[in-house]
Amino acid sequence: MYGRLVPVYLVIDMEASEITCFWDPSPHGYRSRTTVSFGEDLHVPKPFDCVLDTSGF
Repeated sequence: MYGRLVPVYLVIDMEASEITCFWDPSPHGYRSRTTVSFGEDLHVPKPFDCVLDTSGF
């Protein structure tokens, strides 16, 4: 459901020490995603269009 309606969805995986950003929703789910390790900057696309500093995780 999220992949059809929510424009950007973040998943924080504390065990793997990484964060995944899903965006570009469609009727079949998200079309795009980016995963970075904690400590790396993560670009969060529109409508937020910002950079998330993950060093605090």
